[in-house]
Amino acid sequence: MKDNEKKLPPDYSSCSYDELSQISRNDHQEDTRQYDKQQNALCLVMIGAIALVCGILFFILSFKRVMNKRGGLDTSSLQFFVSIGCFIAAAVLLGIGLFIFFKAFVRRRQLKEEIITVTKLKQNMMIEEK
Repeated sequence: MKDNEKKLPPDYSSCSYDELSQISRNDHQEDTRQYDKQQNALCLVMIGAIALVCGILFFILSFKRVMNKRGGLDTSSLQFFVSIGCFIAAAVLLGIGLFIFFKAFVRRRQLKEEIITVTKLKQNMMIEEK
C-alpha cells in the first residue's frame, strides 16, 4: 500500500448477525487492551516527570557554595552525576510513555469508529428482521 492511499474500512455488509457480534466482541476486547496500554503509558509519563523533578533538584544541589554565596557548577560532584542520570531516565521514560500513549490513543479512535459501524449494521439487521 502506498503512503498516499487511505486505508479503507473493512466491508461488513456480507457478514451475518453472529459474525458481526463476534467482531464487536473482539473490538471491545481490543479497546480494553488499548485502554490498559494508555494507562500504563501514563504511569511511565508520571515516573518520568518524577525523575525530571529529582534531576532538577540534584542539579541545583551540584552547585558549589563559597562563603554562603553560590559558586560555580561542580561537575565532579556526585549530585551532578545523579542529576544527569535522572535527566536521562526522565527523557527515556517520558519519550516511551508518550509514544505508547498516543499510539494506543489513535488505535482506540479507530476501534471506536469500527464499533459504531458494526453496531449500526447490527441494528439495521434487527430492523429488517421485524
